[in-house]
Amino acid sequence: MPAKAVITAPVPTVQETAREMGVAKARVRQLRQLMTDIVEGRVGRVVRFVTRTAPAGPKRRAVARRRVARRKQAARS
Repeated sequence: MPAKAVITAPVPTVQETAREMGVAKARVRQLRQLMTDIVEGRVGRVVRFVTRTAPAGPKRRAVARRRVARRKQAARS
């Protein structure tokens, strides 16, 4: 069995990384909760949690459909 590895380099915290990337504090909390729920097996449908909570209006639905269609076309190419 291999020996345990010890990381001695300074590893940034989640908050430091989020600040550097410009992610809002509320979004960091939401993502941390999502990851905890996934690990503990409490989330059945992850997509609903990650996307916006407000219902999609007709314009947002149309944009989303176009994006999906483009992704499918790019995958086939």
